[in-house]
Amino acid sequence: SLQADNLGDGVFTSTKYSGGVRLRYESADVSDNGADSASALTTRFTLGAKTDLAPVPGLSVFGQMMGVSNFGATEYAPEQAGYDVIADPSNARITQAYIDYKIGKTLFRAGRQMVNLDDQRFIGAVGWRDMPQTFTGYAVVDNSVENLNLMAAYVTHRHGILDRLSSGTKTILLHGSYKVMPELKVTGYGYLIGSSSNTYGIMGSGKIGMVKYLAEVATQQDASLEYNNAGKPKVDSTYYRLSAGTVYNGVILGAAYEYLGKADGGAHGFTTPLATLHKWQGFADVFLGYTAASNTFGLKDAYGKIGYKDKTLGKLLGIYHVFSADESTAGTKTDAGSEFDVVYAKPINKKLKFLAKGAFFSGESNSVITAAHNDVTKYWLQLGYKF
Repeated sequence: SLQADNLGDGVFTSTKYSGGVRLRYESADVSDNGADSASALTTRFTLGAKTDLAPVPGLSVFGQMMGVSNFGATEYAPEQAGYDVIADPSNARITQAYIDYKIGKTLFRAGRQMVNLDDQRFIGAVGWRDMPQTFTGYAVVDNSVENLNLMAAYVTHRHGILDRLSSGTKTILLHGSYKVMPELKVTGYGYLIGSSSNTYGIMGSGKIGMVKYLAEVATQQDASLEYNNAGKPKVDSTYYRLSAGTVYNGVILGAAYEYLGKADGGAHGFTTPLATLHKWQGFADVFLGYTAASNTFGLKDAYGKIGYKDKTLGKLLGIYHVFSADESTAGTKTDAGSEFDVVYAKPINKKLKFLAKGAFFSGESNSVITAAHNDVTKYWLQLGYKF
């Protein structure tokens, strides 16, 4: 990043700038849904600045702006009705604006900020979309004890990837991890999302020999908090996942199983409304809305991956998913389709990267999950530059 020291002898003692440009073409085609296939060419511009504030040691501020342009080509929803959805409309926003105070190994932060916890399965910034998800609130992170990381945050507002997803909230995020030994890290968390649910979970992860592993279990219960009398939906559901993978001489191998429990008499099943959802259940985003808000019949996802990476050639990865519901109703099936995803990523230099990606979902017309009825094909071409 660029750095300018001593910008005057007053409040601003040093400033670091960061930014980038991301150009992406995306195509989306959902069969037999009554909408035309969509395509979008978008560019995202990012500019951020961090400056220390004198005379208080450890005090700093950070600001970031993002602008997304589609060059007037609007043959996709939500820009134009009648087309399939590509969730990157033209927009401009202050994405982050916060003040930090760091004393020793403890950080206090207040303002609008990105929050990525673990692998973003429950809380994430949705960095894949052009406009990220951010949160306004207050957070404290402590690393005073060796191998122990603690975080607590209170969130008052969610700024979603689309303006219609932005709203006030009353949410508490609690997260802690401890490295027990080189082969094991234990993570515990509690995410109390106002008017949605309370999620409590524990995860073990690490690397034994050449194999990376992860095991996680969580429960979701009625919300403790309530925002603007929006009500407290009844929830009683469970979640778990297991995964293992390795890289040997550049060859990538992995397998995983994830289970999100059904509604079981409540308002919804196990949901993850604040996650980076594009990372999960396939890149076609077939179940994105389903697992964010309802998950009435549950969802199981068994998947494997194989690929190859090389410093010169780049990284090529294929992922195959098999989906099913936890239960069905009369005349429907628990089968919920399958999907093949492929990704190729190649750094051109330290600042410029190329990416190509495709997602091919084969639907099940009689599935109890209506989101799984149609075939979906999506692909992307992307160039990203950062400074």
